[in-house]
Amino acid sequence: MATLWTGGTIYTMERAGETVEAVLEKDGKIVAVGTVDTLLPQATTIQHLQGNVMYPGFVDSHLHIIGYGEKLLHIDVSNVTSKDELLHIIGARMEGVSAEQWVVAIGMNETAYTEPIFPTLSELDALGEAHLIIKRSCHHLILANSKALAFAGITNESPSPEGGIIEKKQGQLTGVLKDTALYLIVNNMPYYTPAYIEEALQKSVASLQSYGLVGGHSEDLSYFGPPSQPIQAFRKIVDAEKSFKVHLLQHHSVFEEVALLKEQSTPYVEFGAMKIFVDGAFGGHTAALREPYCDDPDNYGILVHSIAQLEQYVQLARRYGQTVAVHAIGDLAIETILNVFAAYPPLEGQLDRLIHCSLVDEAILDKLAALPIAVDMQPQFVQGEYLAEIVKLGEKRSQGLHPLKSLLDRGLIVAGGSDAPIEVPNPLYGIYAAVARRNFGESHEGFGPQEKISRFEAVRLYTVGSAEIIGQEHRRGKIKEGFSADFTVFDDDIFTVDIEKIPHIQVAYTVVDGRIVYEQTKNRCEA
Repeated sequence: MATLWTGGTIYTMERAGETVEAVLEKDGKIVAVGTVDTLLPQATTIQHLQGNVMYPGFVDSHLHIIGYGEKLLHIDVSNVTSKDELLHIIGARMEGVSAEQWVVAIGMNETAYTEPIFPTLSELDALGEAHLIIKRSCHHLILANSKALAFAGITNESPSPEGGIIEKKQGQLTGVLKDTALYLIVNNMPYYTPAYIEEALQKSVASLQSYGLVGGHSEDLSYFGPPSQPIQAFRKIVDAEKSFKVHLLQHHSVFEEVALLKEQSTPYVEFGAMKIFVDGAFGGHTAALREPYCDDPDNYGILVHSIAQLEQYVQLARRYGQTVAVHAIGDLAIETILNVFAAYPPLEGQLDRLIHCSLVDEAILDKLAALPIAVDMQPQFVQGEYLAEIVKLGEKRSQGLHPLKSLLDRGLIVAGGSDAPIEVPNPLYGIYAAVARRNFGESHEGFGPQEKISRFEAVRLYTVGSAEIIGQEHRRGKIKEGFSADFTVFDDDIFTVDIEKIPHIQVAYTVVDGRIVYEQTKNRCEA
């Protein structure tokens, strides 16, 4: 059965402004594009767009799909504006929970508080008897009450693990765990059962589809028990339903274990690059810097691994013929991993992936352009904590914060993602942030306005860029003959609507392989 999609504006994303009148889809593929008169005789059904606007299917190039589902399951505190409000919300939840259960809050951002301070360990303990963890918005820092710390065997005598920090003041635990230290708790949560993982994944995919996403590049395989558990959840839900396309990065700690499972990629669940964390994040002062933090002059952040360890991991990936995707935020982290990549390059035609690339200078940009690397950016990172980052980094260094235009101007492949659950996985929010570089409702010229990009370039991050970064630019990311019939249909035109209306455009349809998997109702799906 061949379906003709027509009756609205259809952007191909081949070139800026290029549209076609109709698209003919059969068996999940685009078999032709052109005029209605030319294609109608070949169609058996017509899908009328009702004046809506169709683009190639949007793909989030970096998120944690199951982790985002967890945010939908637990307490979302991302909009909390004070420590007192945070404690009140969590305390109310703790009241109805037994001592053996776990309470999890996700999205704390103290920089949005009038007084940007964390709750103390004694304040957390006073909330109730259950185990409690609060994940900061960056997910590189958590707060844990004494019961959760005891669960992981963390005491005042516990040393910080390599690549992490168990924070203490005057030898006493504060409840703050940073980077690899937080894995002592979060990677061993007792409720990570197959049923829990599947529920989180199901909620996540439904929500992502409601934002117009047809797929995502995710890193989930090392956080929910053995990697076979999340893999089986993806098989059971994503593979079986064929309504979302997932590209899975493989954390270095489970890379060989996954290889031994001999899992085969499908069009809906693909296995991709090895994932390595090189440093932490600005929020916890753990992003690795060449010069110290301005507000903490003895602190340069942390490199999670030594150079020798990074070389070992990269060489392991190369032995399997695999590329490497790295989390690198600070300039020292970026510089360090680029040197390793230069020494141990991927196979001809392959691209490694630099995720976040949050702080650069001209030398880093030049080195990036000289290596076989694509860059995975999160445009929304320019919102929210930008002013706090200036305090941490100073005005001069901040000129290199969250680049976009500089990367594109050097001819680099750049994709766009949200890093959900850290940011809301709405690609329209990312597009607005890339074009305006300011928070919603503001009217200034933007944070680092020299890095603004055009609307076409911004949409390209989530379409062509997300395909190019995984070597699928020949079959995804454009509305073109031979490509997958994955479409995102909005009720307004991103390219012509007033810029302040971009975040408020609604999804009309999300289409995977020619099949509508989400259709607009009164409320966007959040569960």
